Amino acid sequence: MTSDDGAQIPLTPAAGQLAGCYRKLLELVERCARSLEVGDWVILSDEAGDLSVAADEVAAAAEALTRDGAITRPVDVLAMVERLSRPVD
Repeated sequence: MTSDDGAQIPLTPAAGQLAGCYRKLLELVERCARSLEVGDWVILSDEAGDLSVAADEVAAAAEALTRDGAITRPVDVLAMVERLSRPVD
């Protein structure tokens, strides 16, 4: 996986999975916040249910990463989260 400047982001498949799951979790937290701000309780209920599933997915991905033989730097995972969060041109 590469960053925007073309540099390689050294992530194992397990670390890449964690980055993707974490990005999804952050997106759902943001959606929950927006729903709460406007008082859309139906959407908040739906999004909170999805958030619960996403949290379980992050936990499973993090647990899988503990079995990964490679050392994963948090900064690399966060860089991938940021890259995945950017809109596609």
